[in-house]
Amino acid sequence: MKLSHLSAAAMGLFLLSGCMKSAFAQHSSAQAAQDAQRHLAIAQAHSTAAQCLTDGGQASNCLTVLKASCVGLGIGKYCGLKEDAVERAADALRQTAQAHQRMAQCTLSAKPYEDCLWDLQSACKGLAVGKYCGMVHAHTF
Repeated sequence: MKLSHLSAAAMGLFLLSGCMKSAFAQHSSAQAAQDAQRHLAIAQAHSTAAQCLTDGGQASNCLTVLKASCVGLGIGKYCGLKEDAVERAADALRQTAQAHQRMAQCTLSAKPYEDCLWDLQSACKGLAVGKYCGMVHAHTF
């Protein structure tokens, strides 16, 4: 591809897209296992809070438990949920929990990481904040 005719913005996007693909490819099996573990942990936190709400628990108490379970995992005061999704919290939490469970399974499969991420983002659209469905993406190594 001849790059001399691209604008600065288009060149930046072209370069960024190449960097993004190589960043996805750099997940080692240890990082994939760590990602899966983190997705399962946030899924459990969301499931527990959804069950609390379904069982008739007070929203403030259920969200307090959610916050405690999500320390270091979730973004914001609602463990990754968008503020407007809190109004329908039980359903939103159940849906995001399922999305994170599927992401954990996908991450450990042979499926390309970017495909797993696309599925996660699609499942969480309108429910959670950020690129990782409300989860902080981090590796300890």
